[in-house]
Amino acid sequence: MSNADQYKYEQAQGKKNKEAVNVAAIVKVTAFDAAKMTVDVQPLSKRLEQGSYQSQPPILSVPIAVTKGGGFVFRPWYSPGDVGVVLYIDHDIDKAVADGSEGEPNTERNHSTSDAVFVGGIVPGNSPVSGIPSDAIAIGTADGSCYVAVKAGGIEIKGDITLTGKMTASDDVTASGISLMHHTHGGVQSGSGNTGQPQ
Repeated sequence: MSNADQYKYEQAQGKKNKEAVNVAAIVKVTAFDAAKMTVDVQPLSKRLEQGSYQSQPPILSVPIAVTKGGGFVFRPWYSPGDVGVVLYIDHDIDKAVADGSEGEPNTERNHSTSDAVFVGGIVPGNSPVSGIPSDAIAIGTADGSCYVAVKAGGIEIKGDITLTGKMTASDDVTASGISLMHHTHGGVQSGSGNTGQPQ
């Protein structure tokens, strides 16, 4: 084999080896398990197989990378059709995910679809988020009908609030223009009783 042929062969082998390594993928959620915090996903990019593009197989029971620590958790919620990203971890993750401790991996597989982790949703260009305040960190519905937004000047809430437990305010609370601290009880009194709303 000539040097030129050897070089071409090595280049082709290198390209083939790189194509076999899984790094990350854009996927669509097909199922969500809130108790186990896993998703089933379908990769959206077709793979070139023997000269034609084919759909990749689904990836099942993918752990979700949830923000959790110090006794706190930010729990996301996914629905079929949501689009997100998976990363393929370097080694077999089964044991580490099962008990969260250091140890030898169960197998020697590397960058396998079996070791995918769902790292969160993305917003496709054809379904943008709307109605949520600018210049704020916000949690809300995608259409902006309900949200909690943390701004530089305070917190803005849109939507009904259900409270379980006590509420404490160190300053006044105002509802429909009526002060909780400075209102007066009782309306206009008449012989038949109270004829007006408390102020």
